Amino acid sequence: MEEGTRSCLLRNRSALEQDIKTSYIMDHLISEEVLNLEEEQKIKAQATQKERAVLLLDLILQKDNYAVISFYNALLNEGYKELAALLQDGLPIISPFTNKVSLDGLTAYVQTVLCEGGVPQRPVVFVDRPVLVRTIRNELYKLEADPGWITIYGMAGCGKSVLAAEALRNHRVLTECFPGGVHWVAVGKQDRAGILVKLQNLCSRFSQGSQTYSSPPLNIEEARDRLRFLMARKYPRSLLVLDDVWDSWVLKCFDVQCRVLITSRDKSITEAVTGNNFLVSVQSGLSNDKGLEVLARFVNLEVSILPEQAHSIVQECKGSVYSVGDGYRRGRRHLTSVCQQIFTIL
Repeated sequence: MEEGTRSCLLRNRSALEQDIKTSYIMDHLISEEVLNLEEEQKIKAQATQKERAVLLLDLILQKDNYAVISFYNALLNEGYKELAALLQDGLPIISPFTNKVSLDGLTAYVQTVLCEGGVPQRPVVFVDRPVLVRTIRNELYKLEADPGWITIYGMAGCGKSVLAAEALRNHRVLTECFPGGVHWVAVGKQDRAGILVKLQNLCSRFSQGSQTYSSPPLNIEEARDRLRFLMARKYPRSLLVLDDVWDSWVLKCFDVQCRVLITSRDKSITEAVTGNNFLVSVQSGLSNDKGLEVLARFVNLEVSILPEQAHSIVQECKGSVYSVGDGYRRGRRHLTSVCQQIFTIL
């Protein structure tokens, strides 16, 4: 959903929740496949009309531009012209069928889901690696029906985190495999106190707007049980991403029978947990062509006009000029000096 459209809904949701009756609105949304029967039953199960309207708006806010336009048309058809007028300025400019037809790629829906889940944006210097991205997406489809673990492993700075995030920038993957959303946790090196904080933050994120839990979990065991309940009840078929995991005991803390994507330097890290386990290897270093492409983008030049010395620089770096995460931060000074050599040559 586009940011302006979402903002408009949020600004006017109080008026919408107070006044609409959901039964006829839902008939329209179901006929246009915006809501499914399971969602309809959840709305009908609410005790009051206000609670039914609140849940309906919550569901629409999780969907795409098409859902908002369908909701707007339903308001008009059911005589809520004044309420529909509140949304008119925020309606997306694009065709209401855009996201229905374009099932691949980076849609407004994908951008919203990844932003809400804390998935990192593309780095400033980004070069696509379509074969690896496609491999990861194929593995993600293996989690469509059942929980399990996917481990993307390789040496520091080889691009594991960037590849994981890029594989998730796809409308079809998110809607078909992870309709419950994506939730990214930057793990790194942690002791038990640090992992407890990560779990508490995740539980807090999942329980927003709920009165079920008034205080954070006090220990890892309580946090794990709460996380299991919240993911099963509120976020079924969602994907939990654990980025840069160093120790296998950490995975046991997040072992809540859900769908998990891991990035790690250790191939065997998931041997400590149960369930389906799939591996994706990321080799260190890039090909000469990709290394030149990264170098060219960093100095804002076309590959074709790089001098001959650029090939030697890429070979000297052994293809490691493409650095991400901690590797990017460590390698940035070296990469800057490499670029200065390019400018000197030119």
